Amino acid sequence: MGLEKLIEDILRKGEERAQEIIRQGERERDEPVRSADAEMKTDRERAHKRAEAQVTQLEQHELSSAELESRKMLLSAQREVLEDLRERILAELAVYPEDKKQMLYAKLFSKAEGILGDCYVYSNKADSALLKRSPRVASGGTIDCLGGLVFETMDRTVRLDYRFETMLEEIWGKKMNEIYTQLFG
Repeated sequence: MGLEKLIEDILRKGEERAQEIIRQGERERDEPVRSADAEMKTDRERAHKRAEAQVTQLEQHELSSAELESRKMLLSAQREVLEDLRERILAELAVYPEDKKQMLYAKLFSKAEGILGDCYVYSNKADSALLKRSPRVASGGTIDCLGGLVFETMDRTVRLDYRFETMLEEIWGKKMNEIYTQLFG
């Protein structure tokens, strides 16, 4: 019976050793899988962070582009409003009442004579009948304009441009910030 017990012991130890070797093999087999799983999880997290950063960057780019386009549209609309206002002012100046034109022209004659002395005066064809020239101011002819006058020295070297378009342009340039603020501020 001693031999049987010895055989049983050897078999049992052999079985235990076999089980230990199998467990060891399973652990060794599972280690690369666990390592690969951990590496994939890390890679997935990195990729997710990169993707989030790219999405954030794209969102910021799209937002910036949309804001820029919005500003362009706003500036274009404002430019149209200002141009429309300018055109309406010119249209109103074109039909400026004759009595007011005569008063304005008288002031312009006086101013031009004080600056230029003897000179020529130019006006549009419709306004030439409104001009009350002094002996120091000769007719220079007609010019193409909405209204207003142009004075020129007798030697034709100096001009004073008091056309409505020119005066509006000067006022427009000087008062642009004020006009803009009143319209859009």
